[in-house]
Amino acid sequence: MGMSASSTQLIFFIAALVVASAVVGTVAKGVMDITNGIDEKGDLIDKQLKTDITIINDPENVPNNPVKIYVKNIGSVTLNQSMVSIILNGTAETSFTTSVSGGTGSYWSPSSTLTITISTTLPSGDYTVIITTENGVKDSLDFTI
Repeated sequence: MGMSASSTQLIFFIAALVVASAVVGTVAKGVMDITNGIDEKGDLIDKQLKTDITIINDPENVPNNPVKIYVKNIGSVTLNQSMVSIILNGTAETSFTTSVSGGTGSYWSPSSTLTITISTTLPSGDYTVIITTENGVKDSLDFTI
């Protein structure tokens, strides 16, 4: 009887180790997922803090036919000029081109200026344009044509 009792205890001990290992594996995966999420969010926040732009147009003298908006990268992060979004008077603009002076290729380097050409002729009036970067940083300009 002594032998079967110790065999039973050994089986229960091994089963407990297997269950404990499964729990530890599950918890470790959860901790790793959380850690990776925190790292990704930290990288995004770091880029947002280092990104800054300013629209440098004279609000009383914005070129029309076509509309040209000049945006300077005053942050320390190189941006992708094709990842810019434009809102003009509350409407997303999709018909525009971009070019960078002082940048390289499609990249918008710090201290360089992005020229956004909107393929729209605007009638006389007051307008607001909002430019947003790939990192969610934005600037706006109220102007008159």
